[in-house]
Amino acid sequence: MSAVKKIILTICIALLASAAAVACKNVFSCRIPIHNRGIDAVTKAGDLRVLFIGSSTFRSNLDIDLLDEAFDDKAYILAYGGNQYVACDIQYDELKNRGAGPVDLLVLEFDPLLLTEEVKLSDSRVIWDLSWDGKKQLWEKMADSGNADFPLFFEYFVSAGMDDLITYPVTEPFYATRYNKGAKTGVTPSSGMEYLESEPFDISNVQIVDAQKEALLDLIAKCEADHQNYVLLESPHYHRLQEDPVYMKYHEQFAAIMKEKNVPCIFAEDTDFNNADAAFFEDMGHMSTEGRRVYTQELIPLLSGRD
Repeated sequence: MSAVKKIILTICIALLASAAAVACKNVFSCRIPIHNRGIDAVTKAGDLRVLFIGSSTFRSNLDIDLLDEAFDDKAYILAYGGNQYVACDIQYDELKNRGAGPVDLLVLEFDPLLLTEEVKLSDSRVIWDLSWDGKKQLWEKMADSGNADFPLFFEYFVSAGMDDLITYPVTEPFYATRYNKGAKTGVTPSSGMEYLESEPFDISNVQIVDAQKEALLDLIAKCEADHQNYVLLESPHYHRLQEDPVYMKYHEQFAAIMKEKNVPCIFAEDTDFNNADAAFFEDMGHMSTEGRRVYTQELIPLLSGRD
């Protein structure tokens, strides 16, 4: 065989191997075991008393050990960085379609700012956890919102999660130690009052995104149709964000919609948690270890009567 033919053969083999890896990732990634987090882990957890579905806010602001103590070791958190209502709606379908056990209480995130998020790719773990049908559904939602071009297509279907697939035997045991049933396990210190009082943020120009609002209402309708016991939960933000006029405006609009539809809600003000205490926060929306311990203690009595 000539050198040219060997080169061509090598290239062809490499292309075929790459195509096979991409196909494997897209079709089977949701079945590759990841421990202590994700949809597959929830389906294997069995019957749950309480399941939280939301963004990194839930992952950072809930103490899973205290929740397990209160709910007979049957609590779980399904959370992703930047998770949006469009994705949560699809994740709910995935749980049902993949045989997740019954949940006594489903807790969905109430956050006015989630309604203002563009339908986009936030955390590649979302793609990893979805079945092929779920991946296509989320992509279609992104395309319908005008947020899907070729570079994103390549990232979504080809590159995102590929590093996890290739390094899985080495990295998965490490990642597994960072989570416990979807919650963070590491110690999170407060960033301190000086930082929190000066940390810049600007939400003055945010607007409600129709696709996010429609996804939330669709998710609520599914819970009602399935007779799934549920509640929307607003986790406290640091007082500067919680009291921002724009946040408060959308909070009022959001709460009015939920009240009109008789949607059960637990608001930040329903607890005695002090969101002006800098010791309780890492940043505007994520708590320190001490903050999530104190907040979870305040939250448990409000959840216990609903499951």
